[in-house]
Amino acid sequence: MSLKILHISDIHFKNFNNYQYLDLDQEIQREIELDLSTLKKQYGKIDIVLLGGDIAFSGQLEEYDVADNWIKKICTIIECKEENVLTVPGNHDVDRSRLSTIVKTAQKNLKSSVSRQELDYRLGEIIKDQEYAEVFLRPLRHYNEFAQKYGSIPKNNNILYWEKDFVLDDRILRIRGLNSALVSSELDNENTSKMVLGSAQTRILRENAVIHLVLCHHPPRWIFDGDDAFKDLKEKARIQLFGHKHVFESDIYNGKSLVLAAGAMQPSRWEDGWEPRYNILEISIFQESHLKIKLFKRIWDKAQKKFKADFSVEGHIFEEYNLKLSEEEASIKTSDKGQEVQEKINDVPMAEPVIDPKAPNPKRKLAYLFLGLPYHIKLKIAVDLNLIDDSDKDLLEVQKAQKYFKRATERGLLEKLWEEVNKATGSTLKNPFAK
Repeated sequence: MSLKILHISDIHFKNFNNYQYLDLDQEIQREIELDLSTLKKQYGKIDIVLLGGDIAFSGQLEEYDVADNWIKKICTIIECKEENVLTVPGNHDVDRSRLSTIVKTAQKNLKSSVSRQELDYRLGEIIKDQEYAEVFLRPLRHYNEFAQKYGSIPKNNNILYWEKDFVLDDRILRIRGLNSALVSSELDNENTSKMVLGSAQTRILRENAVIHLVLCHHPPRWIFDGDDAFKDLKEKARIQLFGHKHVFESDIYNGKSLVLAAGAMQPSRWEDGWEPRYNILEISIFQESHLKIKLFKRIWDKAQKKFKADFSVEGHIFEEYNLKLSEEEASIKTSDKGQEVQEKINDVPMAEPVIDPKAPNPKRKLAYLFLGLPYHIKLKIAVDLNLIDDSDKDLLEVQKAQKYFKRATERGLLEKLWEEVNKATGSTLKNPFAK
């Protein structure tokens, strides 16, 4: 069974308040909706949506509200569960009004590293100091609030990247979302003020039956340790998806890795070569030893004012690639195909249960609903259900919310939590946890 993935990047949603009709990109949004509706009728529903960064234009809360509404509309059209949307931050997701002197000093310190080893050390010093890390991440606060309900923020002590595992035939597709916007500011420059990643984000461990896909906003040439990052990823990640440049590019490296720069869904109309784009990837296992990728490239037709295929041959509107899997990737380590995937591979426990996007998962749905609430409502529910602990006091709000949900799960309170979420939102969704 294949997985279909919608990959869009550089959406740049703005909030026009009462003047939303001035948003000239509404035509682009509407034509994507119509294009996706047509493609769904021909090729079926989409399983996963990957947002490649720059969701907002200036990292403001109101911009994410606009983006949220459009994403919900898209999910309805393509019949993708909203909890199967995943996202990474871009430079436009940084709220530059929160770039305090402390943050700018930390960014300058990281950017002045002369080697990746030095960068790793300096980044580690920030991460291990919880108070410092909180201040350092403050410019991404609104983005993290937006991304949390989609499960797209790191968990526990990892503040750098997230991972999600999906059923892919009788194997696992592991998607890792990288944060390339950690040191983004008004000084960003491809040559003189690059982004950073660090070794921890791009170091991937081989595991049987696991195929890796990496999602990142900035391409390697925009990153200080980009050469090292690319060396890591081209050997371990079968698919690498980037954004930022507003120009579409695709290449196969050593017959092993598809590297794809998405182009921009809503580029600035002041740019030379203004060209809205988005992509769909359909991936499946072929002959047990290859990864088959169908790439649907969609491009804005300036004459007809709608999206069309950027590739067409012999009646097909997609390019096709077959990448040979390694011996580890080609292994089969699953139980009931399409239903349950064992939660251990080589006796290494997974961080989260494997997701089957074609099957309902009430716990993931509840996490999406609860974590998408305003924080003061989440806090009230946590108080009512006695989910707060003294150990939470020094955590970020998004970390506290994760703790609340984890405790509700551990204490068998998901039925009550669903009821509270319904009450807070005025929803009448049937409670799947009701006995």
